[in-house]
Amino acid sequence: MSDSNNVLKFVITGAGIAGLTCAYFVKSAGHDVVVLEKSSRREQLENEDGGVRIPPNMMRLLQELPGMEEMLNAKATKCAGILFHQCKTDGSAELVGQMDFSQEIMDDLGCDFYFIPHKHLHEHLYTLCVNCGVEIRHEFEVVEVQTSRSPHVDSPKVFSKSGQYVTGDIVIGADGKNSVARRVLLAEQDEAEEADSTTTGSEKSALSPIKAIVGATLSIPVSLLESDPELEALLRVENHLQWMVYMGDGTSVAMARYGPDIYLLDLTYGQPPLLDNEDEEWLSGGTPVQSVLEKVQEYDARVKKLISLAKTSHWNIQTVYDLQRYVSKFNQVMVVGDAAHSIYINGTHNTAAAFEDAFTLGRLFSRFSSSRQSQSNASFLLSSYQQIQQKRTRAMETSEMNTMLLLGIPPGSEREGRNNGFRLTLHLQGADDATLERVWAGYVAQFNYDARDAVDEWWMTWARPGNRESLIIDGVSVIFAH
Repeated sequence: MSDSNNVLKFVITGAGIAGLTCAYFVKSAGHDVVVLEKSSRREQLENEDGGVRIPPNMMRLLQELPGMEEMLNAKATKCAGILFHQCKTDGSAELVGQMDFSQEIMDDLGCDFYFIPHKHLHEHLYTLCVNCGVEIRHEFEVVEVQTSRSPHVDSPKVFSKSGQYVTGDIVIGADGKNSVARRVLLAEQDEAEEADSTTTGSEKSALSPIKAIVGATLSIPVSLLESDPELEALLRVENHLQWMVYMGDGTSVAMARYGPDIYLLDLTYGQPPLLDNEDEEWLSGGTPVQSVLEKVQEYDARVKKLISLAKTSHWNIQTVYDLQRYVSKFNQVMVVGDAAHSIYINGTHNTAAAFEDAFTLGRLFSRFSSSRQSQSNASFLLSSYQQIQQKRTRAMETSEMNTMLLLGIPPGSEREGRNNGFRLTLHLQGADDATLERVWAGYVAQFNYDARDAVDEWWMTWARPGNRESLIIDGVSVIFAH
């Protein structure tokens, strides 16, 4: 560093994939980083459950991390498409739709779609962070984030359950769906709405009539499927690369192989939470799988057999927050991943959205040389992050919420209409480019997003010399030099 006084200190709450990715990119941009994690290192290492979906938009960014392609080749499974099944009242299931990730389409996108066990991606990111000098403190359970009531007075403080605290210039909340850091943003949002008495209910953004999403995840050793002739068929060449989706009465189950050793199954409600639903910590050990079996009585027998092979299930209730800003009023606190948005956990883009958050932040902060990474320029960069990511994640929230509701339609004419639409995809072999483009439009729009281009375009618009004095942050004109 040419001037240590210009190095900012970032305090990141949460050492999950979102937190570690933020830590790596911000540290690579030249700043000091400390990560606070409530679990122990042993608990993280012993976690064998869960998986990560890596769509092409995330894969493009992962390729920029050292050793990532080699790790994916050894530990991940390529996803070749999606098969949609409708569960029937007689306990069977009908294939009603498919989406083939053809090589031509994936070549156009420039990246493939992968599934990988959570532990492998997490450990790779953890190692990258340690090697580049990120400080990670385990068993630091964050209970409060305190900020200043006026700009440039006090640094934000992060307090632990035991009363310890850590200060920094900027706090990044990567602490998941039950985020403590998000409380700062919600409090400011409530104050702003109370002050603006002219705002009506119709003017406020509403993501969805559903206020919470319920899901359960089960991890099953591949060896158990290999020993059962009926389930072994799921691992054959024509099936093991497919993402299998089963649709029930208000719920859906998605299942796929995640690397050589784990088969993963995700149950999601396309309806409000039930009275007996309870949220669980991921590293808590889980609950008996009977709680999942009770919710899938109408499902195909093979699905229920898979569920019964899992040791435990991990339930989560994800509250849908309509968060208007991801950065606090005086640029002291920001949130990423599940702390920022309500992209449902068992969907396609949950982890991808968190990774895009982290990558966008790191790429913005890498734009200034170390001699110009001051607090005022940080305000400009955080405002840029807000503008870029709010638009992007709103689009993903809407798309993923609509998908969840579509897959969980209860019995009736609307569900039959959905299935008839899905059935059209069973006859696309040899279809022309225009037809494939219509079928693929929604997916391609999400898969084709490139966070690198988004940052570069924003930078060319706002940071080129002609626009140096045109950006206003919190009522203050920001001027910066190249």
